[in-house]
Amino acid sequence: MKRKFWMLSIVSIFVLSFAFNHVAHAESAGKADEWLGSDKTEISAHRGAHVAVPENTAEAMKWAGLLGYGFVEIDIQETKDGQYVLMHDANIDRTTTGSGNIKDLTLKEIKSYNVVDADGNETNYKVPTLGEALEEAHKYNLGVNFDGSKGDWDSKQFVDDVMRIAEENDVLDHSFFVLSNKNIRDQFNAWYPEATVTFLGDAVKNVDEDMKELKKYDSAIYTTSIHNIDKAAAEKIKEENLKLHVYKVDSAETYAKAMEIKPRLIETDVIVPDGVEKLVVLVVQLNKEGVIKDAQAFRTLKMHLEAIKHFVKSGKDDKAVKHLKNFNKLLDHLISNKIISETTYNTLHINADILINQKK
Repeated sequence: MKRKFWMLSIVSIFVLSFAFNHVAHAESAGKADEWLGSDKTEISAHRGAHVAVPENTAEAMKWAGLLGYGFVEIDIQETKDGQYVLMHDANIDRTTTGSGNIKDLTLKEIKSYNVVDADGNETNYKVPTLGEALEEAHKYNLGVNFDGSKGDWDSKQFVDDVMRIAEENDVLDHSFFVLSNKNIRDQFNAWYPEATVTFLGDAVKNVDEDMKELKKYDSAIYTTSIHNIDKAAAEKIKEENLKLHVYKVDSAETYAKAMEIKPRLIETDVIVPDGVEKLVVLVVQLNKEGVIKDAQAFRTLKMHLEAIKHFVKSGKDDKAVKHLKNFNKLLDHLISNKIISETTYNTLHINADILINQKK
């Protein structure tokens, strides 16, 4: 009797284990459809959250997560010794303390230099490998926009390596690939037909032709500049069951336009998600980075934002708007006295303008 009981138990465990694994695999396989099928509008950080730290660093991935972005856009370059790093430019001159073309430098050589911020100040950050960056993206469940204008995307070796690293870091089913060269895009699609692809379209001039091209693929998203789309084109894209990704959303005006057409993704260099609460987090981080060069200025900026946060939570929109306008006047004073950088000024001013527009 005992023997029969144990046999039944083993069989039951085996069946349950098989069923669990089958469901888990099915859920994993469906993740790509999950993000692309969602109607949620998320903010994508162009080159990572370089509102807080230098662009295309592992820390820019981390801060994208901490600030509430849903996606990050990255650029991939190959080093002399066949390693893959994040870098927008073909050389390291603008973004590090070193110089030289990436293709002529080894990873070790590139890592020997420090990254500089947008204002040219040296930091302690290093240029990350693709794996290091994607590891951070995965930690914060960030989707990844792979910019196909950098790197050798017509090389099977390059593409296989990128896809392997993406899969190892579990971001492959939460990503898309911007490949505007049709031949390269079609070849990539033949190699990896389940990967989501797109190209830089023009929804004002070519929406019908663009959609026809995108519908060829099993998985695609429509990508266009916010300056190259209107409501009529956005509606057409929606009617074709294509999700929309708009980029160059870097002002209060373009953000308002983007929110009217409700795309799946809004890509930006300066806009911080989730309003004033994350602006408080950002200002604290900028102070730690030494970007705000005066302790009293930091305390005043933070005090203004905390007051605005209180009024927003209390539903006192008129007082929130009044304090936001005063916050912008404070920014004007700080930039004129060179207490904050132009980059910091623009970021905080634009986000304050967005909040003012929302609360009017």
